[in-house]
This record gives sequence, C-alpha cells and structure tokens, in this order.
Amino acid sequence: MSGKRYDVAGIGSMVVDAIHRVPRLGGPDQKILLEAYPPGSGSQVVLRRVGGVTLNHLGWARLFGLEVAIFGKQADDENGRFLRRGMAHLGIEPALDLSGSASSFAQVFVDPDGNRTIYMAPGGTAELTPDEIEARHRSVIESAVRVTTEISQVPLAAARRVLEIARDAGAETVIDLDRSVADAVPELGSEAEFHALLSCARVIKASHSAAQGSVERGRSGSLAEALARRYGADAVLVTLGSEGAESFCEGRAARLPAARVRVVDSTGAGDAFLGGVIAGRHLGLDFEDALRLGNACGGACCEQAGAFPETPGELRERALELYRELGGAA
Repeated sequence: MSGKRYDVAGIGSMVVDAIHRVPRLGGPDQKILLEAYPPGSGSQVVLRRVGGVTLNHLGWARLFGLEVAIFGKQADDENGRFLRRGMAHLGIEPALDLSGSASSFAQVFVDPDGNRTIYMAPGGTAELTPDEIEARHRSVIESAVRVTTEISQVPLAAARRVLEIARDAGAETVIDLDRSVADAVPELGSEAEFHALLSCARVIKASHSAAQGSVERGRSGSLAEALARRYGADAVLVTLGSEGAESFCEGRAARLPAARVRVVDSTGAGDAFLGGVIAGRHLGLDFEDALRLGNACGGACCEQAGAFPETPGELRERALELYRELGGAA
C-alpha cells in the first residue's frame, strides 16, 4: 500500500443539514411548534450544519490525522459552497464533479431525548452513474489505501463500480449500510444490485435497523455474524444506539458498550462511529480497541447538535477521553 496518496477516500452523501428542535416527533396531520437554539432564546429556530453519511465519517477519521479525500457529484450552488467550506476547514480534499442538478440538503427534526427524523433531497449524489465513476473518479480511487461508500443516496450500480475499481487497486473496501433492502429498492437500484454491492465490501458497517431489514439473524449468532456469512466480509460492525456496537471479525464476535454521555442529538452517531473505527485501524489499534474508539466518537457526536466535527480539536480530545473511559489501550 506504500505510495498511496490518501489513507481513505469516500464517495456518498454530502448534505447541508437544517436542524430543528421540536418538543416531540410528529405524526400525520399534527402541527408542532419549533423550539429555539439555545433553549429559551426565542430567536434562532434552525441550525445549518455540514452533514451526510459519507462526509461525516470521513470528517471523524480526519480528526486523527488521516489523509482524506471525498469524490462524487455536487453542484456549484450555495449549499455546495457551504459544504466545501466545511471540507476545507477540516482539511478534507474535494475531488468533485460540480455538474450535478443541486447539492444535497436535509431537514432534521430532533426531540429533547436526541431522537430524530430526517427528510433528504439527494441532488447530484443520486445522479452518479458507473460510466462517470470510471471516467471522472478512477484516479482518486486508485490513490487510496481504503475506499468507502454507502447505501444511502448513491445509486447501487455506481457504488458497486467504485468498489470494483478499489478492489482491483488493492484497497480495502468499506460500505456504510444505512438503508435496508425495502428502503433502498427500487429507489437506488434492484435487489440483485443491493446484494451484489454488499458482496464487494471487505468491511460492512450497518445501522441496527438496516441490518435487521437486510439479513435474517438465524437461530444463533448476531446480526453482524449473519451479514458477514452472507456477504463474505472480513469484518462487520452493527451499531446498536445506546447499547453500543457488535462486530464479527475473523470468526470472532464482540459486543462493546456505548460511551456514557448526555445525548443532545443522535444525528450522525453511526457515521462518527465508522470514522473512529477507520482511524483506529489505520493507526494500528486491534479490532476491539478500534471499536472502542468508534463508540467514543459516536458518543462525542451525540453531545453536539449536528453530525460533522466542526470543532475538531475539542471533539478529538473528547473522543479520546471517552475512549479511555471505555478501557481503550494507550
């Protein structure tokens, strides 16, 4: 792997999150008043933050010194410029095609317990094709030690082409499984493409709900083990919210607790977790300590409004503090 330009390069969601505080998450035909930031101020009722499944995990990996790039499709609009300023602030190198119809944005509603509902407009990310991956992004993919993508906004066929190129170049291939089969198909592609994409990944990180909706646990074992056996991945990580995370790696299962934090907003906790695991493995931690660093990053993320690490020094120190509390090695 020597001579690679990037420690990790990723393609996927790059989203401007408009975050709203609400007293509760609503249902059909309900009207709910927005609350202010900070509570009681009576003024600002929306926070505008950098976000997106892939951009978030790349950001958290960057906190620990990794050389990071993001590639894909965006637009030269205000949302895109906002996102690129966030990338520059953290030192993430953009390798972006700006011909997209629009840059992605989301409306995020967060209740007092940190639970949230998210409505997304994927814009240019959803317009990616395998031919564009080949023509515009091959060089970035081939320059990375590790290549990440998602099942969230990227069309399945385009994401599969990314991982095929990465695999042929000797990179470790990583997928963030954020949507189940029923949620991703047919919007992102066919069920056959869904399963073919997951079979290209050496590492799969899945949210608990996406894992439950994509594989049957069977009579014994965990969701992580079931995913690993179905898709042949070297390692599978499943986030369990306040219960921590479970993994299955090299025939061995593990389950580690979450960090104990006061939850402000759970948006992006799983993304931060993956960024921490990637950083931990890159820096030489064994697999269980990498999971501890992932859980620490997820906890630190929950203590802020929004998902992207916009205060890198502060969040890095907080993540390391939580990592030590979780029993992580020096």
